[in-house]
Amino acid sequence: MCIIAAGPGLSAAAAAAANATIAVSAISTAASIGMGIMSANVQAATAQANLNAQAQAQQVQLDAQREQSILNQQNQRQALLLQQQQGIDSYNLQVEQTNNALQNNWNQQRDQVELARQQQYERFQEESRIYHKDLLTADKQIDLNNQAANTAYIQEQTKLNEAKKKAAFENQTLIAKSIGAKGNILASGRTGQSIGVILGDVDRQIGFEKAMNQATLDSKRDASIIAMEGNWLRAQSENNKAKSSIGLIPELGYLPDVPDNPIYVTG
Repeated sequence: MCIIAAGPGLSAAAAAAANATIAVSAISTAASIGMGIMSANVQAATAQANLNAQAQAQQVQLDAQREQSILNQQNQRQALLLQQQQGIDSYNLQVEQTNNALQNNWNQQRDQVELARQQQYERFQEESRIYHKDLLTADKQIDLNNQAANTAYIQEQTKLNEAKKKAAFENQTLIAKSIGAKGNILASGRTGQSIGVILGDVDRQIGFEKAMNQATLDSKRDASIIAMEGNWLRAQSENNKAKSSIGLIPELGYLPDVPDNPIYVTG
């Protein structure tokens, strides 16, 4: 601050007044400067506060954006995980359905094979039963046929033996008759060549009768042989009929195998 000194032309009062004016002016100026400085400080503080508020708002906005970005990433990750899990669940479901279908198909094939095996085995048992029944019936019939043929053979042999015995008896009768006839001729006293002729006639007559007996015996023997052969052929024919009534020997045949276990799809 500048102080005015009293000079020769200036009174002390004037100088004092001037100095007071200068002092007031200085004080006013100082006050004005102080107010300006305070206003500047306030403006600076306000500007700093505004800047701080803007920075804080920007930080809040950045933090919100960052949190939203993180949330979006988390949501995308969860969505991807959910989609992946859904894909895995869908695949596992398809695997399960496929394996169930394979199992059901195998069960059906196994049941069909077991049913076919059971039916074939039952059919084999029934055919075996019928075969053995027919075989037993045929054996009995063949035995009856053979017995009938043997009985007929024995009957024919008996007839033939009786015919032989009868022929032998008749031959003995003829011999006795011949002896008696020759005795009667010789006893009659005939002599000469005529006696030989008469005796020869007796022999020829006896021989003729013996030949007739032998022819009858031969005829009966031939008839017996024919009858025995006929009975044998008839028995063979009946035996063949009995054998033909027997079917083929039953065979179990090929039994279908039970299918192998299915190859399952792994999940």
